[in-house]
Amino acid sequence: MPKIMLKSANPAKRSRALKSSIVEKTLHRADGKRVRILSIDANSPTFGADLGVVFRKNVAKAKRENSKIISKTRARVHKTA
Repeated sequence: MPKIMLKSANPAKRSRALKSSIVEKTLHRADGKRVRILSIDANSPTFGADLGVVFRKNVAKAKRENSKIISKTRARVHKTA
């Protein structure tokens, strides 16, 4: 059974007038690795803004992962050449 930890993922620069519906969940997989999941409420009044925040965070994470993979393969190519 995965362990679930919840915390708010509200950006600091957002307006305090409307509360964000973004919820960050941290799950622990069976192999012990932690996985972060961001979820939003589809019926919230800030759905559009929240969707943009979650999308930007997912794109940033994908770019970090891709740059790690690319740098590892480049290092491997330079070592063997």
